[in-house]
Amino acid sequence: DTSANETELLGKVDGRAFDRIAPDKYFPAISCYEESSARLNFGPHFVFPPASLPCGIESQPLSNLCPPPPTPDDAVDMILSGSKEGKKIFFSKRTDESIVNAFKDLVKAEAVVRHEAFSQHLCLHLKEIRFLREERGLDTFDVVKCKDEPTDGVI
Repeated sequence: DTSANETELLGKVDGRAFDRIAPDKYFPAISCYEESSARLNFGPHFVFPPASLPCGIESQPLSNLCPPPPTPDDAVDMILSGSKEGKKIFFSKRTDESIVNAFKDLVKAEAVVRHEAFSQHLCLHLKEIRFLREERGLDTFDVVKCKDEPTDGVI
């Protein structure tokens, strides 16, 4: 199973850069000369969405390589139940319950920070994409609104 890399400029395929890329071996990079600059968008939303692809080929943003963090409750469940026969692997049967609860609280607190940071980053990304599309007169129907944004007609 291999992948290919195609470059796009303003939503139009610019050409195939690489073929037969082994899964989990792709490290995108850019090199700029002197004072030049580039602006990259690894998705999941694009100012200029990818053009239609040949039949059977599905476009996926690079951002899919990094799944969103688990919710705080899921993080605690994953840590404590990820063992054989559902036994808690981090603590012996003699461990004081207050230590277990303190550990759960710490895992949950870190998961809250990660989840909120991810949500804020995604919201900023959505707002930027919506703004840039509107600025160019492009559709924004596929760019969802953030939880803190009013929906159309509701203030």
